[in-house]
Amino acid sequence: MLKYRTISVIFIILIAALAIADLFLSVSLLLYAGIIIAYTALLAWGSADISSGMYVKALCRGNMEKRTIALTFDDGPDIRVTPALLDLLAANNIKAAFFVTGKNAEKHPDIIRRIDRDGHIIGAHSWSHSIFYDLFSRSSMLAEIEKTEELTGSLINKKLKLFRPPFGVTNPPLADVLRHKNYHVIGWSLRSLDTAIKDENRLFSRITARIKQGDIILLHDTMEKTVNVTEKFIKFAAQNEFSFERLDNHLGIEAYEKN
Repeated sequence: MLKYRTISVIFIILIAALAIADLFLSVSLLLYAGIIIAYTALLAWGSADISSGMYVKALCRGNMEKRTIALTFDDGPDIRVTPALLDLLAANNIKAAFFVTGKNAEKHPDIIRRIDRDGHIIGAHSWSHSIFYDLFSRSSMLAEIEKTEELTGSLINKKLKLFRPPFGVTNPPLADVLRHKNYHVIGWSLRSLDTAIKDENRLFSRITARIKQGDIILLHDTMEKTVNVTEKFIKFAAQNEFSFERLDNHLGIEAYEKN
């Protein structure tokens, strides 16, 4: 697994070596450009792919030797979708993880309380879920995380320990904040794309064609079609002898700070 510091050191060594060589030989500017482009591309990939672990370790899959899977839902709570999902999960005795945004938790505190009361776990997903979140300063990232943490803590009397970055994007400032807060960073191994795929059958087919033992499945409790697709998937899982584990048990971690 490539790390940010390792890649940066290698880049600096390569550029320094070229500069020294340039004192004696004529080094093409294209070679400098190629190294810079490769370095930039690697960092961009590391930022966009949460499973890369380039900036911070992310937990993206459970035990692949067990026929277990975990459901996770992002971006809520939503006044229509989240309660419908909670009803569905309760009817099937399945416990999931909900990565909530602070702004939506503030709008729907009763749903947050119900998520906790029903035995699911809650993780942070920033306050705003801004498309520019990864461009925020370290202090702004920290402020959003702590604001979300304080709000949810006041609602369920528990201190969050799980965080999923908006869009799964990480970078050095966010990694520093998450290490400072001692959060478990949670990724996924199966991205449903339920925010992009409109057709329910196509969405269901995507999930069922890719499901593997130990998967962490990323869904969104802000998309109405996700309820029907989740219901169909629960039946598919039962027919194919998959069992659902709550995310913290699936990963063998604590979801909340111990008092």
